[in-house]
Amino acid sequence: LKCISVRASSRCRPRDCTRARVPLLSGAMAELSADNRGQQLLESDRKLQQARSNIMEATRTALETEETGFSVLTDLARQREQISRTTNQVDSINHNITQSRQVMLQMSRRAAIKRVALWVMVVLLLVTLVLVVYFLWIKKK
Repeated sequence: LKCISVRASSRCRPRDCTRARVPLLSGAMAELSADNRGQQLLESDRKLQQARSNIMEATRTALETEETGFSVLTDLARQREQISRTTNQVDSINHNITQSRQVMLQMSRRAAIKRVALWVMVVLLLVTLVLVVYFLWIKKK
């Protein structure tokens, strides 16, 4: 204002105009600076809220992952137990098959021995029959 009135009287020097502008610019700068700070605070608050939401999301994801991990570990423990039982059953079956094989081998040996004994008896009976026929009919003549 001073500069305008001084210029109007055409005695205004450039230094006087600059001095007159400084308080006006200072007030405008202060207002702009306050607006800028407010905007920075709003921006910082927005970023902080976004960071909080990111942290909450990461925490939720970590908890879900942990829960999934516990579930997987439980399933794996159950499967390990099932495999262990199956292995024990397979060992038991293998033992039973081995014993059955031994029993079958013994039975087949006994059956072979009985067949041989039967054939020996058949041969002895035939020899005896031939001898009886020979002595009864052929020797009598």
